[in-house]
Amino acid sequence: MRQVACALMLTLGCAACPASRADVAMSEQIIQLGDGLNDARQDYAALQQQVDSLRVVVARQDTVIRQLANLAGVAIAH
Repeated sequence: MRQVACALMLTLGCAACPASRADVAMSEQIIQLGDGLNDARQDYAALQQQVDSLRVVVARQDTVIRQLANLAGVAIAH
């Protein structure tokens, strides 16, 4: 019984110890990695929005060119 109590006290004592410097450094690196990943996702979303906007512009220009070619009687390839 006494050995169990000693083992329990030792376990609780070790669990209450503060994190080591290596653990703290690792935690900071993981946080920085997460922040970097979030930044990359935001950059990707902005780039995707720009690409989508450019597709709309190209589609409009294509329509205008086709309409002008049709009015001028010029055949264009599809």
